[in-house]
Amino acid sequence: MKKTIALAAIVAAAGLANADTLVIDVSGLESWDFQGDANNMIMSVMLGAGSTISNIAWDVNLTTFGVSWAEENTMGFFGNSEVVTPGFGDAFTVSNANYSGSQASSIVIDGSGILDIEAYEVGFDDNIDDIDSIYEAGSTVTISGTFVPTPGSLAVLGLGGLVAGRRRR
Repeated sequence: MKKTIALAAIVAAAGLANADTLVIDVSGLESWDFQGDANNMIMSVMLGAGSTISNIAWDVNLTTFGVSWAEENTMGFFGNSEVVTPGFGDAFTVSNANYSGSQASSIVIDGSGILDIEAYEVGFDDNIDDIDSIYEAGSTVTISGTFVPTPGSLAVLGLGGLVAGRRRR
């Protein structure tokens, strides 16, 4: 009887949203053209439908190409509802320059459960149909908020609890 209650508690707890922090490695993310261009790279992160993001922090190493400036590089989150411009104010080219900071956010993830992060250029596209900038090795974005587990992850947690309960017998 105690085992059944413990397993039910694990499954029930798995269904609750968790205040959480997630570090995303954006190394290699390239910016090519203006927002929405097919050449730009987009990272998709599964957070779960109804998840919220309350803060976005970044610690990135940026390199620009040609005559592209650091301040033109932008990361748009969730369809551009939040924007981060790590090199804001640096109207010059950079090579592996470090930028860090954070900003409050109010993103609510829709039914897809996916957070998209697009790297793109703003202001002027210096290298048309060619790479303008890249986030070098060690570049990270940290998002904080309340992440809601997806039904698939709940099922895995529930099955894990059942297997753990079965092995005890």
